[in-house]
Amino acid sequence: MSDSPSKTSVPRFRGGQIRPSVALAWVPALLVLLPLSLVFVRLAAPAGDAWAHLVEVLLPGYVWQTLLLITLVVALALALGVPTAWWVATAQFPGRGFFQWALLLPLAMPGYIAAMAYGDALEGLVPVYIWVRQKFGVDAFLAAQQVARWVLAVLVLGATLSPYVYLTCLASFSRQTAGPLEAARLLGAGPARQFWTVALPMARPAMAAGASLVAFETINDYGVVSYFGLSPLTVGVFRVWLSEGDLGAAIRLAVFLLIFAMGAVVLERLQRGRRVFDSEPGETVLARRRPRWAWQGGMAILCLIPLLLGFGIPGWRLGRWASQSWQETDWTATMEAARHSFGLAGGVALLVVAAALLMTGTQRAWRSASLRVGRRIGLLGYAIPSALVAVGVGGLLTWIATLPGLGFAALSASVTGLVFAYFVRFLAVGLQSVDAGFKRVPACLHEAARTLGSKPWAALWRIEVPLVWPALLAAATLTFIDVFKELTLTLVLRPFNYETLATRIYRLTDESRIPEAATPALVLIGLSLLGLIPLVHLRQPRSE
Repeated sequence: MSDSPSKTSVPRFRGGQIRPSVALAWVPALLVLLPLSLVFVRLAAPAGDAWAHLVEVLLPGYVWQTLLLITLVVALALALGVPTAWWVATAQFPGRGFFQWALLLPLAMPGYIAAMAYGDALEGLVPVYIWVRQKFGVDAFLAAQQVARWVLAVLVLGATLSPYVYLTCLASFSRQTAGPLEAARLLGAGPARQFWTVALPMARPAMAAGASLVAFETINDYGVVSYFGLSPLTVGVFRVWLSEGDLGAAIRLAVFLLIFAMGAVVLERLQRGRRVFDSEPGETVLARRRPRWAWQGGMAILCLIPLLLGFGIPGWRLGRWASQSWQETDWTATMEAARHSFGLAGGVALLVVAAALLMTGTQRAWRSASLRVGRRIGLLGYAIPSALVAVGVGGLLTWIATLPGLGFAALSASVTGLVFAYFVRFLAVGLQSVDAGFKRVPACLHEAARTLGSKPWAALWRIEVPLVWPALLAAATLTFIDVFKELTLTLVLRPFNYETLATRIYRLTDESRIPEAATPALVLIGLSLLGLIPLVHLRQPRSE
């Protein structure tokens, strides 16, 4: 193709020209910036003596515990999610069809509920603590308690968040072609070496997407770490804000959480560089192999481990508690809370997928450099603590309430404010999944459609969207489950007498009515499982 323009050349985005579609695609990013801007305006206020004390005494411990927690949880999630995804995608072993969908079940188990189920383990370790104290002294006794709490917190978070890694890696491994692995085999590489040197590098974008979601969830978690008595930055933010009433210091602490999140994104981008892992159309998809019987049994057993840790054991404990308090359950209040949770989760999932498709599709169609910045802005909500998102949205509603003629609308739109906060918080979930889906579609398809005269949006809608609908469905499912389980935003922004399943469970647990909380917890898990049904049918990447 010559450099001179022609009728068949692909139209390019001209610098300085403002496209209406690009401007429209910036709207979700601006919505994310709106409440966060209020937070950073408060950040500009002068710091007091309390902040100086925090920096000198508490901040180093908060930062160290946050860094250690993220590292351990992401490592455990990768260790549980990547091998299981590889085996399910490329091997035949007993129970493979069951594990293909069952390994998604921990997504339906909220971390704060799983923490309650594992809390009994701390009581079971009391004889060990006594022996350690008698044998090694008080310092070893305190250290043993701290280690046990850390192990259980990492176990709960890693096991319940590992499906993020499993889901993204399973999609990547299922679509890998046989050519590179066959070439490695001909060069003498065994199955293990083929995995480590060929398959794993090609799945790096999917691993990075899953790991980043795990890291963001870990950064934002409050229920698990507070239950086990850890003190990362998130606990520090809530402690300073809710207990001491110092919002300015809490906002400053939250900035360190944002630094951690953005640092992880930058490190991943620098490590991956400009390498792209696209498969060419028409290539032979990797066929499943049937290993030896010993290996097949080992794969089945190892796939069972994350399922039991993230779903089976907590579910069994909840079942026991529910059987003890079945007659005391207020089913009217529980079903009303379930209806609220289901409506909020479904509505927000649709909004997030539409916004993610708008931003990612427009950036791909028009190659707008500005939208790359907009997408990164969209990821910010997932890195900011839910409490601070609530502060930003609540501040906006309060400001709107002061405007002439709009006060009643603001006061009566608390559910709208709650949906807005969910959108800010979970837009990153949709962006990550939709972006991973578009990366698996060769860019030459869009270029070919443009060369044949299609408009950018026509080429996107008619050619690429049908190829990425599995990613859209995955984005909707992940968003639905995350909103369904969300606790902090709902506690702060919900209207009076408006309960979701998460807030009802929290209230009953706070009142030390844990057995009574088990029944609404099981209802929450059961309705969350409905969101996994599309993924169960979707996870058929090729015929058996």
